[in-house]
Amino acid sequence: MSDRTALPIVSPPDCQQSLGSTTIAGIVLAAGTSSRFGDENKLLAEINGKTVLVQSIQNLIESKVDIVYVVTGNEHHRVQDAIGHLDVQTITNEAYGQGQATSIRTGVRAVRQHTSIDAVLISLGDMPFITSSTINHLIATYQSDAAGIIVAGYQGRRGNPVLFDTSYLESLASVSGDTGARHFILESNDAVLVETEDPGVIQDINTSDDLK
Repeated sequence: MSDRTALPIVSPPDCQQSLGSTTIAGIVLAAGTSSRFGDENKLLAEINGKTVLVQSIQNLIESKVDIVYVVTGNEHHRVQDAIGHLDVQTITNEAYGQGQATSIRTGVRAVRQHTSIDAVLISLGDMPFITSSTINHLIATYQSDAAGIIVAGYQGRRGNPVLFDTSYLESLASVSGDTGARHFILESNDAVLVETEDPGVIQDINTSDDLK
């Protein structure tokens, strides 16, 4: 899902420049029911020889994200088996049927146990086309002190992932509903959209046609 945005738009800094040391945690939301995809779990569908979820996670692992948490729920055991070879920490959201916000809260609770984390990047398990370099652009923008909330964008459209300074974890821990942190982001005066050249930030998998 993506929308035209009223957020201030910025260009990412040069990722080759050293902008300071930060510790970034990634949260991949992978608990949903794939209701629009049909009988198959879309996260376990294959694309380019990998499952959608594995590719989505590997994009974070190959970036400058330091630690990756995966929030599972629907078909937890199958999902766990599919990603067991990856260097990630898995957390189960028993309340996944109550909306995406429950997965955000589950992931945030895990991150808050690590006081050394500076920021958290929230990504979706059904967005395998985002590149690791795009993720690095978001991190570099955060390191340049552009804002406390960094949103990926493409051609003026707001997409995913979104990076939050840990000062926002308490607010994220109280989000509700199935729109995640959308309203919280749009109401913030500390959020910017990073204009990327990556259409993957607005491409999620909803039907089998999206795999082509």
